[in-house]
Amino acid sequence: MGLSDTQAGRIGEYLLAVYAMLTSDGALVPFQVDADDDHRDLVVAVKGKSTFASLQAKACFQLGESGFVQSNATYFESTIPRDPSWIYVIVLVLDLAPVVWWLVPAPDFNRLASHAPARGGREVELHFRAHPDRDDAFTPFRTETKDVGPRLLEIRTPNHSQERAW
Repeated sequence: MGLSDTQAGRIGEYLLAVYAMLTSDGALVPFQVDADDDHRDLVVAVKGKSTFASLQAKACFQLGESGFVQSNATYFESTIPRDPSWIYVIVLVLDLAPVVWWLVPAPDFNRLASHAPARGGREVELHFRAHPDRDDAFTPFRTETKDVGPRLLEIRTPNHSQERAW
């Protein structure tokens, strides 16, 4: 029967929440979003801070025919996330374990993902395609499981000084 897209998405959310906490030694606190109206799956904050990042999590369970990971997100043009504190997180899960992750701030994701009309041209579908073990446009955003929390902590928004994380 296989996992539905909804189930795969929820698995990605749970893995992200668990590994964000574990690999940041508890510095990151994830919050589940109850009404996922805008594709925001999780919100994560640094413990004791009021600023947060919005995360959209995607889990992939196999490689495409050409050996790449693929994931799509569909939006109305006016609702495509553009804020750098919006982070797409894609995880490749093989043999029941997270193998490789990509943590991509929205401006970079929007620039690097291919765009195609969807639903009769009323919406836009963003296509993420990356290799887990070869260089491509998304390589700078690729990380191992043990580095998920530290990478989230180091992502900075352009509105802050270089010393301050979001």
